[in-house]
Amino acid sequence: MVRKFLPAAAALSILAYFLYFAIGAVHSGFAPDDPMNLGFYWRRGFWFSAYDDLKFWSTAYRPMGAMFYMPIYRFFGMNPVPYRIGVFALLAANTYFSFRIAQMLTGSRAAAALTAVLVLAHGNMVPIFYNTSQIYDILAYFFLAAMLFCYMRDRQSERELSIAQSAIVICAFIAALDSKELAVVGSAWVLAYELLFHRPWKLRVPVILLAISMIYTLGKFLGPSALAKQEGYLLEPTLHRYFVNNRWYLNDIFYTHYFYTSRRLIIAWVLLLIVCALARKRELWWCWFVISTATLGISFTIQPRGGPSLYVPLFGFALLTGILATAFFKREAVQWSVVAMIAVLASYRTVYYWKFGAPAYIRDHALTMSVLSQIHALPKPAPNSRVLFLRDPFRDWDTYFISTLTWNDHTLNVDLANKLERPPDPNQYDLVLDFEGDRLRVVRAR
Repeated sequence: MVRKFLPAAAALSILAYFLYFAIGAVHSGFAPDDPMNLGFYWRRGFWFSAYDDLKFWSTAYRPMGAMFYMPIYRFFGMNPVPYRIGVFALLAANTYFSFRIAQMLTGSRAAAALTAVLVLAHGNMVPIFYNTSQIYDILAYFFLAAMLFCYMRDRQSERELSIAQSAIVICAFIAALDSKELAVVGSAWVLAYELLFHRPWKLRVPVILLAISMIYTLGKFLGPSALAKQEGYLLEPTLHRYFVNNRWYLNDIFYTHYFYTSRRLIIAWVLLLIVCALARKRELWWCWFVISTATLGISFTIQPRGGPSLYVPLFGFALLTGILATAFFKREAVQWSVVAMIAVLASYRTVYYWKFGAPAYIRDHALTMSVLSQIHALPKPAPNSRVLFLRDPFRDWDTYFISTLTWNDHTLNVDLANKLERPPDPNQYDLVLDFEGDRLRVVRAR
């Protein structure tokens, strides 16, 4: 009875838990970075962006984002709801892949259910649900999880992957790299899984993935306009920076301020090693390796990332928690009891943080959505028109991207007066617009 009822109850509970967050976020609108992200791909074009995806070693900025933004834009324009639905579909898939990976590793549906609950939502990662601009973290998680799932499933037969199976794993990994840089550690995860779980080793695919990682890393560091040379991504490759950042990250993940010294971080790592040695479970050692490497892509950035940037590392910690919660109990009913208790405690903390965090993101989207709706209400300028915004409510290029994307015409010449080197002559423009505060008005149209 327990074997039939509890898994079904867990599945329904996870679905309800997901809908609780998704329904609240479906109308959150565009985040401030969304027009810039979409505008960059719109100017680059879908097919050039697809070509950038194939050149994974180039310094093109996360071109897999174009494969998300551009098809939705093609059919739905600047309506934010379809983008939100696309995000939720990926988040649901990520939860499913996490469940299946945990189940394959442990053979325990209870451990898999807890893993799914913990990765589904996190109180310090509210933007994962509310900001479409976090699509890069979501896509990186999706393709890494898909890669791991396919590799683990296909290796269960103990045979080497076929050419087609290998191609799927390799393509998923490249897609993860094209989504966000921290996915580069995924190749090491596959290698660690192969070394820990299989004899004899079949190293063809892991070695190919490692080679791809090396080529990708060299391109990101040595190529023109490399991301590692840009402000916000500058690196400080020191032990001090590693400990400072990872203390920050662990505090974020565990809702704590406990890790305020490097000593405490080291003690936690040593204790985890002792647990792994005592338990003698391969899945625990693999989790230890995953969480030890998951933050490498952001461990040396001078500006710590934190928050939603920890979505991919969260996978390792969630899996570790699911394994530890069930590893020392043989009876399935006891496993489910422990899992239920931890899930309730984690959910309570997540919902508590969510209530305070979610409204802030709705407010953060308000100006972008207001400007978007006002520009959308204007008649579309004729092709080849020159448009001038005398003032706008943003400090950056938001108004430019919002207007060009709303009108969807590459022949338009849109200028922002505050971005020009010299004061513009309004008489040179076909349409002159101005913002008084956040209210748009037409100064002149011809």
